[in-house]
Amino acid sequence: MSLVKNYQNSGFSLVELVTVIVLLGVLGIIALGRLGNQDGFAARGFFDDTVTAVRFAQKLAISSGCDVRVITTANSYQLRQSTTCTADNFSNLVASPANRSNSYQNANMPTGFTLTAGSITFDARGQREAATSDFSVSDGSTTYSFRVHASTGLVEVL
Repeated sequence: MSLVKNYQNSGFSLVELVTVIVLLGVLGIIALGRLGNQDGFAARGFFDDTVTAVRFAQKLAISSGCDVRVITTANSYQLRQSTTCTADNFSNLVASPANRSNSYQNANMPTGFTLTAGSITFDARGQREAATSDFSVSDGSTTYSFRVHASTGLVEVL
């Protein structure tokens, strides 16, 4: 039995270690560059949240039998319902389904983006009371759009 170990075939060579470190550095730079600008992700998140709110408003109008209105401004949206099903005052804020003590609204529009201002009212059948209309979240170069159809109330992502 030999007491001398053979170190020639064990471990990594210096060239292999340097190659791995360089590759990890390049991958790290690319990943940081993509993760550095979060505005696009935030805008898409706000858009998806807005579409979900409009779809919820339609479902709420159907289930409650009362009209529900979604009011959009350049940087926020909120859901409103009339105090009674016969009045058209839309003074009650709709409670959030996630936390019933908060109202269903969002004013966290990412900087530089704007939302099409307007309102969408769904009747008890889930239909729009006005013509089909398009809404979008945009910063001039990136635009996310959805359409609300009048006859069916369908919220279609474009």
